Amino acid sequence: MEWLIVKGGDVNSIYNFNCNDKYETPELWTEKEGTPRPLLGYIDLMYGVIIMLLYVPCLTVMLKKENIRLSCFKIMFLLGFVDLCAIGVNSVTTGILLIEGAVYCSHPLTIFIAGALGLGFWCSACMICLLLVLNRVLDILFPTLVKKYFSGSRTTMVLMIPVCYGLYFAFFTPPLLFTSKYQAWFFDPFIYENKTLEYQNFPHTANNLFIVVATCALYGYFCAAIAKQFRKRVESTNKKSHTQIFLQSTLICMVNFVAAMIYVYMQFFPVADFVIVIGHISWQLGHGCPAFIYLFMNTTIRSGVSKLFRIKGGRVNSRTTATVSVVGKPGTHQSISAH
Repeated sequence: MEWLIVKGGDVNSIYNFNCNDKYETPELWTEKEGTPRPLLGYIDLMYGVIIMLLYVPCLTVMLKKENIRLSCFKIMFLLGFVDLCAIGVNSVTTGILLIEGAVYCSHPLTIFIAGALGLGFWCSACMICLLLVLNRVLDILFPTLVKKYFSGSRTTMVLMIPVCYGLYFAFFTPPLLFTSKYQAWFFDPFIYENKTLEYQNFPHTANNLFIVVATCALYGYFCAAIAKQFRKRVESTNKKSHTQIFLQSTLICMVNFVAAMIYVYMQFFPVADFVIVIGHISWQLGHGCPAFIYLFMNTTIRSGVSKLFRIKGGRVNSRTTATVSVVGKPGTHQSISAH
């Protein structure tokens, strides 16, 4: 977005982004280069709206005083907020553009800004996931370090790292740009032929290779440590519960891993259309799955949402100590005793 600011908001003044070099009007770009995909567009749009409607009450519950005081809920809230914003780009905006059959030059300013923000949200979420699994590993294995780095307002200070990280990608690296022809977002605006490598975003490649892989590796270590503790001291009912949480978290981790790897690969090499679609769906699921997990598999959030909507089945005994099973992105599985 730095390029856009420097050029005073005129995208056609940015080197290699001048849409007028090929067609004179955005309508011609849509007609000549775009491929309307109304069915896929409405599916994306509907998915985005559903996730947003599910996520908002979850975030409301996370903000409750008894929850937000815990460092994990602070991290989860930021992750949820970023997910919500990312869904606005990769599902809602994408759906509208697919219905029209738009390409980058159909709406260059809008797509440039949306792509820059979407990239920032993705990279910020990756860093938040890494912090979240680190928080859980320290909480289980090195509790004194959790108090040192995540107690009180220190969590808020730590969370400035992923915020600044996401802003860096949004403002100082090339943005993702949409094309209905391939039903996804690329760094190449597809204005000129044989110039794909000139548009590459190498910091994004580094993010996907390092942050996502590191998160999955750390998450694997975390699960191994948890499993070792469970074998020693938990009851069979708890083992079953934590096995389910492990499977849920593993699925989310794999979704993010697939999205990260496909998006790196398809920026450099030609791939089949169905692989591109899988990559984009993985990106959508990576930001959307936690909303379903929070509502259907997380006791604390499900009960809180039930109370918000006065659903009788969501009542919890306030006198009992609540065991909170938290699953979000890779590595967000934890057991908390809320006193």
